[in-house]
Amino acid sequence: MNMTILYWDAETLPCNDESVIAEIAKTITPPGNIKLADSIAKWHAENGAQALADAVAKTSFDGLFGRIACIAWAFDDGEIHCTSATETEVDAIKTFYAAIETAIEIDYRGGSTSTPLQLCGHNIAGFDLPFLKARSIILGIKPPPGLLRAMKAKPWDDCILDTMLMWSPERDMRVSMDKLCKALGISGKGDFDGSMVANEWENGSKEKVISYCCDDVERTRNIYNRLIWA
Repeated sequence: MNMTILYWDAETLPCNDESVIAEIAKTITPPGNIKLADSIAKWHAENGAQALADAVAKTSFDGLFGRIACIAWAFDDGEIHCTSATETEVDAIKTFYAAIETAIEIDYRGGSTSTPLQLCGHNIAGFDLPFLKARSIILGIKPPPGLLRAMKAKPWDDCILDTMLMWSPERDMRVSMDKLCKALGISGKGDFDGSMVANEWENGSKEKVISYCCDDVERTRNIYNRLIWA
């Protein structure tokens, strides 16, 4: 049976739950060499707010507290689609899962079955898949079987096509999408990257983030097509 390749990418946001942020605030402490009460108070006054902001920003890399901003995808050589949490994160994830279920369902001997699914993305084994798995568990949304299999698989399983690992599985030789694009002569990320997503999203430039996510899917597809002969 033919395999369907799902090219996809997710953009994520930091935690916005005030109760969680309050707990993170309790962990913010000055460097160990600052011990006097007055010095500690001064450090918190001068650096505490930024230290907390930096700690909260890091939750965008952790599905335990971070959030999905948007997910873009394309099946095989098809059109790129995107769903976003402009309404709710739950709606965004459910829309993505519904699109997968619709795309892989085929009629078979009077009934229906599913086309085997391969998931292709850059660093999906290390980030996108575990992040989406965590959000799905926390939000109570069951992934489609093909996606669930990939969430449980090892990075080298044949249902995962991670272009970062396809380039090199060696940790010290792994490469960013932008660098790999430049090396392969593929249009790179330009003047926008993942570190800008949260600020742009919160400042009302959601369409810019969505466009960036869609472009990453096209870049992933182009990278994969260059790597498959290697």
